[in-house]
Amino acid sequence: MEATKWYKNGWVLGLIWVLAGIVTGWKQYSLSEVHSHVNNFVIFKSSFGHFVHHLPLYLEYPKEYFDLYLYGPVFAILMAPFALFPLGISVVLWNVLNAVLLFWALMELPLGMSKKSGILWIVLNSLLTALLNTQFHAICISMILWSYIYVQRGKEFWSAALIVLGILVKFYGIVGLAFFFFSKDRWRFAAYLVFWLVAWGVLPMWVGGMDYGWRCYGEWLAILQHKNDLNVNVANFRTDVCVMGMFRRWTGDGTLSNMWFLVPSMALNLWVYFQPKKWVDSTFQLRILAFVSIYLMLASTGTESPTLVMAMPGLGIWFVLSEQKKWQWALLVITLLISSFSPTDLFPKFLREAYINRYGLMILPLLGVWLALAVDLLKGKRLL
Repeated sequence: MEATKWYKNGWVLGLIWVLAGIVTGWKQYSLSEVHSHVNNFVIFKSSFGHFVHHLPLYLEYPKEYFDLYLYGPVFAILMAPFALFPLGISVVLWNVLNAVLLFWALMELPLGMSKKSGILWIVLNSLLTALLNTQFHAICISMILWSYIYVQRGKEFWSAALIVLGILVKFYGIVGLAFFFFSKDRWRFAAYLVFWLVAWGVLPMWVGGMDYGWRCYGEWLAILQHKNDLNVNVANFRTDVCVMGMFRRWTGDGTLSNMWFLVPSMALNLWVYFQPKKWVDSTFQLRILAFVSIYLMLASTGTESPTLVMAMPGLGIWFVLSEQKKWQWALLVITLLISSFSPTDLFPKFLREAYINRYGLMILPLLGVWLALAVDLLKGKRLL
């Protein structure tokens, strides 16, 4: 039997991903301006202390961190284990958890090892970007992946738990509902969704008290609207890296509505999805998983370079399931260069600042991949 090549070996790849979590966590903590380099994690960790002391979660705390806490109150409670450790240890544990959960989810996809290793390499650079920003999005996309995996295995109870948790943490989990019709027992799946909505939903009231818990939910919805308004700023190249953000930069018009993309794109989503005869096909299911994962980044004004790790599993799934023709290889390389490597020091700075950031081009190749997936999903579907 031929030995598995090292770059396709699960143990080797797992070690690389764990080391990525350890090294990035310790590197960012060790830099002189600690709070500027692990600020996102400090926000997460501090939210638990604010919650247990019944402090407002969504105010600025400039003595602790800059920016705002934007996640649901459930997330603040789940940060409890990290509050037990000093910052240096907890940030390393956080990054390792992000890396391990995403690696584990990708390894559990119903694909051969050769395809899974390809996806892991495609995702790795964007994972590093997310880890260097001590972000949550690697865990977020792993929850979406696991919600599909559990449906595919007939374990809707756990799928529902992750879908609802994802919604109550940052709304992104709502795309997990796309897997509802892949279930063989939809009534039971629906009941599980209701159960977990109640279980997760009342957790802040159970831990923090009825009045404080409800107030946190109300303040969360308000701060999300405020943050959305801040994101839509053509002078801010960091956020709004979505399709309409790109057009807002091209035109210089910050008032362009997201509806110009959301309405036709949702119509396309519905068109490619509602093909009931294909719902049992695992290739169709995986492409839908890729389709909705990429769509999150195309549509959200909160998209920025560290969040694009959420789209990279979709890119990998699209490519390994493709025929890998020359144009598909070209689109893969272009997408990796523009959407994954352009925020890094490996990419020419003048190109990043003068073109990629200025015109919001980071999202453009992913739009091309998303449309290519739509074509793949519609193959064999009659036009009305």
